[in-house]
Amino acid sequence: MALNTKQRYTFYAFVALQVFCTFADGYSFSYTEVTTCEVEQYFDLAELKCKACGDFAQTSSDGLSCDCSPGYRIDKDDGAPSEKICQACPADSMATSNGWHCIVCPAAFPLQDGRCAPCPGGNIPVEYSATGELQTEYSCASCEADTQPDEECDTCERCHQSVIDISDDCICPERLASGGLCFQSDTELLPYQEGMYSIPFESYEGDALTSWFFEENYLAAESVCRNNKNLTACQLLGNLCVYLDYNKDASYTDACKAFDALVLAADRYVNNIAGWAESMPWLTYEESAPDVLSDKGIPTVFTLSANQETSYLKFILAKYDANGEFLGYESVTGGSLQLCPDTQSNLDAAFLFATTYSQSCSIPAQDFWNMPDYENIFYDLYLEYTEGDNSFLFAVPILLENFKDGSAEPNKEIDPESWQFHRRFFMVDNLSGKTGEPSLAEVVRYASLIQLEISIQGENGKIYTPMLRIRYSEINRQDSYESNTAQSVRFEVKYTMDMTKYDRDVSIAMGTMSALAVIWAMVRTNGWRRRAGMITIDIISMFKFFFYFCGVLADVFFIVMFGCGMYWLIFFRQQSSVYLVLPGVDNETELIVYTSVAFVLKFFDLIHVIACQCIVDIFFIDWERPKGRIVQSNEPGTDSKGQVAPVSAWRMFFIANEWNEIQTTRRINIMFQLFMVILFLNVIGFEDLASSNPRAYVNTAADFYTGPDSRTLRFAVATITYLTIALCQWVFFTFIYERFVEDYLKNFVDLCSMSNVSIFLLLNRCFGYYIHGRSPHGKADTNMKEMQEQLKREEENLVGQRGLLPNNEQQTFEMLVQLKLREQYDKIMQPLAAAGAREGGQRAGAVDMERSLQAFQTMNKFLAAFLDHSLRDLDYVVKDKLLLERVLDMEFFEPTESSFFYNDDGHSFDGSLFHGHESSLLIFDLLFFCIVDLIFQDFMLATVLTYMMIAVYTRIRDAWGRNNLAKKTLVDDRFLI
Repeated sequence: MALNTKQRYTFYAFVALQVFCTFADGYSFSYTEVTTCEVEQYFDLAELKCKACGDFAQTSSDGLSCDCSPGYRIDKDDGAPSEKICQACPADSMATSNGWHCIVCPAAFPLQDGRCAPCPGGNIPVEYSATGELQTEYSCASCEADTQPDEECDTCERCHQSVIDISDDCICPERLASGGLCFQSDTELLPYQEGMYSIPFESYEGDALTSWFFEENYLAAESVCRNNKNLTACQLLGNLCVYLDYNKDASYTDACKAFDALVLAADRYVNNIAGWAESMPWLTYEESAPDVLSDKGIPTVFTLSANQETSYLKFILAKYDANGEFLGYESVTGGSLQLCPDTQSNLDAAFLFATTYSQSCSIPAQDFWNMPDYENIFYDLYLEYTEGDNSFLFAVPILLENFKDGSAEPNKEIDPESWQFHRRFFMVDNLSGKTGEPSLAEVVRYASLIQLEISIQGENGKIYTPMLRIRYSEINRQDSYESNTAQSVRFEVKYTMDMTKYDRDVSIAMGTMSALAVIWAMVRTNGWRRRAGMITIDIISMFKFFFYFCGVLADVFFIVMFGCGMYWLIFFRQQSSVYLVLPGVDNETELIVYTSVAFVLKFFDLIHVIACQCIVDIFFIDWERPKGRIVQSNEPGTDSKGQVAPVSAWRMFFIANEWNEIQTTRRINIMFQLFMVILFLNVIGFEDLASSNPRAYVNTAADFYTGPDSRTLRFAVATITYLTIALCQWVFFTFIYERFVEDYLKNFVDLCSMSNVSIFLLLNRCFGYYIHGRSPHGKADTNMKEMQEQLKREEENLVGQRGLLPNNEQQTFEMLVQLKLREQYDKIMQPLAAAGAREGGQRAGAVDMERSLQAFQTMNKFLAAFLDHSLRDLDYVVKDKLLLERVLDMEFFEPTESSFFYNDDGHSFDGSLFHGHESSLLIFDLLFFCIVDLIFQDFMLATVLTYMMIAVYTRIRDAWGRNNLAKKTLVDDRFLI
């Protein structure tokens, strides 16, 4: 390890702003460039600041050490720039090029600006004789004795002082040579121990690998750093410890043990930071990880304003080569921390503030043996910020997952209390695994994961201490070099914030609304019990409460999650100074769980709705009266003369068929709904709003980095789009289509009047709906001419109105009937129920059909008499519901003396149809759509599966409802289309 000025201090730094040389609190300190040092100062690469040279000395050409001023020679130089001693040369003399002697300038080469005049062209300046003796005056001669040609061969330079001290021929005995230095005795070096140069790579077969680089440099670096505080040697010793992942296993981590011993023995710490010893690199944090991460020393208020410095994270890398030479500062932009190739804009997007960034790729294994941009370069990461006109650097801690403390691996734990932070890292190591200088490394290590984690303080737009998480992976040359196996690499930027308040608010909302859900489910259950005519609470009541509670609780979960999604979408997108970042994986898991639970609960609710609709008791009341008696039978061998002429059954078949068609009709067109959803999300580009990039827009340009999608935002965008389209359909259907095109429920009621058929429907034991279809003309089974005349008379108001009450158009009602009416209803319908039980899937026989027809006729007469107020003990009252009864959807009065018919808005009977449960069906469809997307993050797949799901449960409802309709009305299901 040569220590001459040029070889020790190679520097390639870029020019930056002049900064103020004061230190900040915490882990911040003044950001100082080499170029800002004064003439009498040098840049201390350990402390990263300017320090004064000794007397009669000035900064060297590279700014990293001190040279004697013109007219002065070196009297003593142990490697520490501040301790270099310079002595004045006599008059008409100059210091030799190596700085150690003075030489007289002859008359032919007079003294000019402290130097003898240069030799004429073609001559080589010589300051020493062929035997290495200092000449009496400046001349040109070949190099001899303790001098040797420099790399440019334009002068003779002195051999290293460590060699001269013990040798006259610049040859160091092998036993005293180490790292390019020559030591005077064996005692200056640490004694060799077994495993001192070994690195136990996990992928290396056999014993731990003996590193050629450690053999060459470890002893010399430790000795020179310990005895002379040589800056480069101390940096090199620190690099050796970094190569060992800072591990403290006594069997092989001697470099880290030696480094820690020198730090503990230090008299002064740099910038008052424990662990940063003078003249040595800062490798390890002494403070606990939570204390480091909670530091608020960065004063910058970050914003999302475009083209402003506060919208970017200005990370700076201090670079060192493997030998400890400082290579200068470098910005992280341009992919300095990213091994994956990409466009400049995408690489730099990682440091656009609040942008959740993820980049991954596969790199051929052989590339890691030949990666010049990252090859054996060490980095210290800082965040640059400004206060006024001054720039500062804030140290960024490194969480190395490979770090071991004995056999423990604390940095892989979840709890930060166990973490140990470090400072220096590398991207690719293809040097420490070499067993010889010209050979390829047997093992190469590379950063397979680099994750920059940034925590937001809160509403002030500031951040806590950032953290860089690194995980190294190994490649064995024997296994991977020839096969050139692709290796995965990932770089991420992740933003976090304290989600305690958010979680608490969600828990409060969930708890409060769930309590209200319990109350509402109890109210609905109580309403059902009143409608079912039940007095005590039994197991059926408990099941009803369960299903009602599932439906309401599903709505609660959906509303809370929808509110959360809206909150993040709106406030995350609209913030100027950053105080919000998107929820992390844990919170997104919570979203998926809540949504999934809501879907399961809504599924139970859907089953309950379909079951209730498919087991209703429905009866078609035919008001048509026979037109006379049969004069002559049309069938041979029968004598029906004098019998009442039968009434046509086709009107009832027609009404039953129309009822069957509207059972699964909805206000929302599903095909149109899903088509528009996928149009807006995928084609128009609303999906882009789900990007974790706070600057995302609809149809973002292809060259603009958008970042991975946030599940929270995807849920919000999907629900808003789905509900908005559904709302637009509902508004169009309710206020335009039903008014100006077709109201199929009203048309169905009109059709009942035209057919002279009413519908008596019991959804519960004592509650149901009545559609009054009695024709004001008294008959409907007529020819076309008479039908037209009837319609004309109705238009001219020459007949009574269609309503149940005189001079009233109200035809639809909610019913709360007396229990004894229901008992009578069940008694009359018993033959139908018995026939249905006996047929067991087969069509009823002649006897059962006769009984069923008789029961049907009896029920028709019974209900017709009830509606005509012809039954003494069974009567009804038509009234309006109270406002609170409408709100709570329950009745306050018991139907003891008479039944109640409640006037409605003309659509109350849609409670027995899909039409009346559109909100529940919509939320079920939306929850299923969102769950599929949250799992697969594919809106197209979610659309297809949602359509299939809707088709399945609609088909089940249609088939089950048709079967129930056929059984309850004696209409053969072959007539139901």
